Amino acid sequence: MNIRLLLIFLLLFVAGCSEQGKKIPIEEIDMIGIMAFDYVDEKIKKLTVAIPQYSKEAEKDTMVYSVETDLVSQGIVKIEAQSDRKVVLNQLRVILVSEEFARKGHVRSIVEHIYRNAEVGNKALIAVVKGRADSILYAEYPDKPNINFYLNDLLRPSFNTAFNPNTNVHDFIYATTNLTKDASVPYLELLDDKVEITNIALFKEDVMVETISPNESVYIQALLGKKSIAPLVIEMPKDTKISLNLVKSKFKIESNKDKHQPKLTIHIQMKATLSEYNIEHLDKLNTWKEISHLEKSINRQVEKDIKAFIERLNKQQIDPIGLSEYFRKYTYGKWTRAMTDKVLSKLELDVNVKTIIVNVGTLK
Repeated sequence: MNIRLLLIFLLLFVAGCSEQGKKIPIEEIDMIGIMAFDYVDEKIKKLTVAIPQYSKEAEKDTMVYSVETDLVSQGIVKIEAQSDRKVVLNQLRVILVSEEFARKGHVRSIVEHIYRNAEVGNKALIAVVKGRADSILYAEYPDKPNINFYLNDLLRPSFNTAFNPNTNVHDFIYATTNLTKDASVPYLELLDDKVEITNIALFKEDVMVETISPNESVYIQALLGKKSIAPLVIEMPKDTKISLNLVKSKFKIESNKDKHQPKLTIHIQMKATLSEYNIEHLDKLNTWKEISHLEKSINRQVEKDIKAFIERLNKQQIDPIGLSEYFRKYTYGKWTRAMTDKVLSKLELDVNVKTIIVNVGTLK
């Protein structure tokens, strides 16, 4: 019995010493907050990272390092040699990829590596950058305290940017491995001394193929059942524009369940406040008759816009909404991506919209 106790004590002592040996003082660690990837060639990528500096003696609040590498892990080792500190990914919040990198189909490979890394949480956000991704990290932002916090806050939806799909590592892996749904991520542009979400990038499997406007992305968010939706701007005939703040939206999609002659009927109900419009022949909305007439006009235009938008995506066989799922779940046996593409290419759509204006706001 004494021998057993001695062995247990020795094992605990050795384990404790080994754990103690692994600990590194925080002042000797660099924690990457942002990673940016640019295309070099089919094997080599440029990796750029932003590392916040918390020391009061630091001359800059963020250090930026760039290396060329074929493997992400090897790139981290090269960056560690430059920074002269242990580099870790525990605080990774944002992953940027250039449009060229995304269109070459390399995003999933680096996201999979990061997804498998136990140091990184699944909430790290992904965005595509117009031009070079590293330009975002090297730019100066005089009115922003730190690029790490700035980008993280920008990519999290607010009231006016709820069109942003807010795609994280887990979402991207799920969408790119899903046979009935494609990934969508924010599309960023560097404009002077600020970064702006100007569009949404759409992927087919792991290749970026299209960008859509924020307004079109609102339709996707609504059809996905998102509760918080950005204001919707509707362009109507005769240069008329209407801005709606969506209070509540409901949708229902009915399928004929026939993958050979697929047809979907989409029902959308929108309760909204009319925040702004520029209808020249209508100065005021004083009666329910006038409001009802406007609601019907909105219905017709939104039905037309949604149908044209979805048909455009179907021609490219992109499915960010997951419409093909309404046929897969009624199909016995194995479903393939080829079957999704076939359904999208043949899909017939009916769209029914009912708008209820619950309040009239600022009018032009």
